[in-house]
Amino acid sequence: MEDGEARHGGGLNLGPGGGGEDLISALPEDLLLQILVRLRCARAAARTSPVSRRWRALWTRLPELTFRDVALGPLLQAIASLQAAAAGAGVPLLDICIVPIFFDSHDENAQFREGVSSLLHAAARLSTVELRFAVRPEIFTRSYMDVKAPLFHRATSIELHGLDLVFPGSQPRWLRLHLAPSIRLERVYTDPRDTFPALESLSLSSCSVDLTDLVLRCPRLRELREADGPQYSDIIIRSATLQELDMNSDTPFMFCIHIDAPALKQLALSFSTGGGITVAVSILAPLLEKVSWWCRYTTVTVGLGRWGLYKVTLKPAERHAQRDLTRSGEDDCLQLLHAHVLSLYSFAHISFSFPEAAAELTTEIEKHTIIHFSVLELHFMTRGHVFGALALHILGMHRICTATRSLKIVLWKEDKEACPVNCTCDEPRNWRSQSIFLTNLENIEIKGFEGENHEFNFLELLLRCATMLKRLTVRPSDEVTTSNDWCTKIYDIFKAYPIVECNLDLIPGSTQDSHSGAST
Repeated sequence: MEDGEARHGGGLNLGPGGGGEDLISALPEDLLLQILVRLRCARAAARTSPVSRRWRALWTRLPELTFRDVALGPLLQAIASLQAAAAGAGVPLLDICIVPIFFDSHDENAQFREGVSSLLHAAARLSTVELRFAVRPEIFTRSYMDVKAPLFHRATSIELHGLDLVFPGSQPRWLRLHLAPSIRLERVYTDPRDTFPALESLSLSSCSVDLTDLVLRCPRLRELREADGPQYSDIIIRSATLQELDMNSDTPFMFCIHIDAPALKQLALSFSTGGGITVAVSILAPLLEKVSWWCRYTTVTVGLGRWGLYKVTLKPAERHAQRDLTRSGEDDCLQLLHAHVLSLYSFAHISFSFPEAAAELTTEIEKHTIIHFSVLELHFMTRGHVFGALALHILGMHRICTATRSLKIVLWKEDKEACPVNCTCDEPRNWRSQSIFLTNLENIEIKGFEGENHEFNFLELLLRCATMLKRLTVRPSDEVTTSNDWCTKIYDIFKAYPIVECNLDLIPGSTQDSHSGAST
């Protein structure tokens, strides 16, 4: 046994007189590595080196190397040891999270930046296959100090957190922010030294990087996730291989969304716009199957009459909702497995005025219909105003009336304001007598019904226009006390359409039960 082993008590002597064989160190290397793997920490595994010669540098051959809350200096030393031991073999997984440091000066901050850059380059030289690299928010002040990042030529998966990155050949930050989208898309990387040739999965959080440039460097990229990034004024992605894209933009004013990805199947995108800006949307993804789309208007700039549009979402239908959409058999249920729900949120305010804005509203809504949907949800914060004209305009849009099989209308008042005489919320006033063709509409649910005259008018209009309707459910508002006259009026409407299954779900706790108004 070596002296070092005796000093550290590393040898396990089982023979007579303490001179037996070290049975643990005699185990096969695979079993020794399994022991170290269970430590779940590369630093703890490295501390086993003094046990015996068999254990020296054994930690460098771990399939997963995790460094958590380790200072930058020791990390650089550890990576240097790995590089010496790897001899070009490569590291399957390298997981680094740097310990928090608080800077007293700009020089210290710059020194730390250079250390992070050196650490990334050292990790690249290890031929890392899967890299997770995090700099905690407490460390790095968001002052746009670029970290010169290397290109990982063997990496298939990279996760980065808390870094401001610039790659070789990238445009300076001040320049790329002012480049037109068409110019930014012109660049093509043909030299493998400028690319990530093996990268398939990329995840960025709290990172600043030119995504347009980065994606063009990844000829095999399949998955891209970005969250809590900088305030991008535009999202421009072009990739022939990308299949999943998940982005969350915090900017309050988005100008352009351009995605050209012929292999894209899943898209999740969250963004905001407003301030009179008309965001340009172009999604070229013919294989798109699943979309989660969320757009919030920071200022209401489009609407109709007193009504303004403030949010649009497009997302997959929930499974329990899919079961409720139809009762016509398994075939319909199977068709709805990939159904999407388009949700439009509008609210009325006395200060809004959108006269003759129907065409503009149509254009704004249609830009969000980037995938086929069969469910439409209309959320109206009425505040005492009439919603029928707006709802009729939306339902009459060609893309909506031809696609919608199920319609849900949610009414809520919040703070009610006085609707003035001749209020523009009720224009055009002939909406009650108009007709549209809702030939694909089969299910309707109205939630928050209060029994106002204009609500009964709208209910009758829906029944008249939806000639293929199978099921109608009306749920009164929790604030409404249903009277016999109220119920009689709605049942009389139901009886005029005997082939439709009509249901009135009364307020929970009411003395009357839910009742079906269908005639047989």
